[in-house]
Amino acid sequence: MADCFVDALFHIQILVKTDTHLLAQFYYADEDLNVVALELDSFDGRKDPERCTSLVNQLRSCQDKVLGIITQIMAIAIPMHTANRDFRVKFPDDVLQDTLAGQLWFGAECLAAGSTIMNREEESATLRPLAKDVIKSLDVLRTTLRDQCLRNLNVYTDKIKDVLIKFDQIFADFEYSYVSAMVPVKTARDYETQQEVVVLFCETIERALNSHLLTHKNS
Repeated sequence: MADCFVDALFHIQILVKTDTHLLAQFYYADEDLNVVALELDSFDGRKDPERCTSLVNQLRSCQDKVLGIITQIMAIAIPMHTANRDFRVKFPDDVLQDTLAGQLWFGAECLAAGSTIMNREEESATLRPLAKDVIKSLDVLRTTLRDQCLRNLNVYTDKIKDVLIKFDQIFADFEYSYVSAMVPVKTARDYETQQEVVVLFCETIERALNSHLLTHKNS
C-alpha cells in the first residue's frame, strides 16, 4: 500500500505559477477563469449591476486568455490538423480582433443557456445546438488538459491531440455561423469583385508607369 502511494505521488506533476510550460500556463489561466465563473454564478446582478458588469468583463478576459493558450498548444500539438479558416476573408475587417475567440466563447455560453443574441431570435435558435456542442467540447478539452497538467507538462498525448482536433473543428464551424448571423458577410461574388478591383488597379498602375504617366519615386 505504501509503495503504491509513493508511486502515485511520483506521477503527480508539481505546478508553480512561474512555470513557462504552456500546459502550466493553461492550468492557472483556467483556475482564474473558474474563480470568476463561480463568483458570477452565485452573484445577484440586480443588487450590484456595476459589480456584475465587472465580473462579466473579467470572465470574457479570462476566456480569451484560456483560448489564446489553447491556440498556442494546438500550434505545437496538431500543427498540420487545425481547422481551415479561409472563410475569414469574407468577414468585415473590424470583426477580426484579438479578442474574437473570447467573444465567441461568451456568445456560445449565452446561446447554450437560452439567451437570444442581439434580438436575433431566429438566428439564435439555429445556432443554439452548435453553441451547446462548443461548450461541451470545451468542457472535455479543459478537463483533458487539466488532467495532463498534473501528469506531465512536456507531453501531448494522442488523446489530447484527438480532443484538440475535434474542438478546433467545432469552434471553427461556430465562428463562421455566429459571425455570419450577426454581421454582413461577403458573398463569394463580393469577394471575387474585390479581387477583380485589386487586379484592375494593379494593371492600371502598370500601364501608367509604362506610358510614363506615373514615375517611381525613390525614398
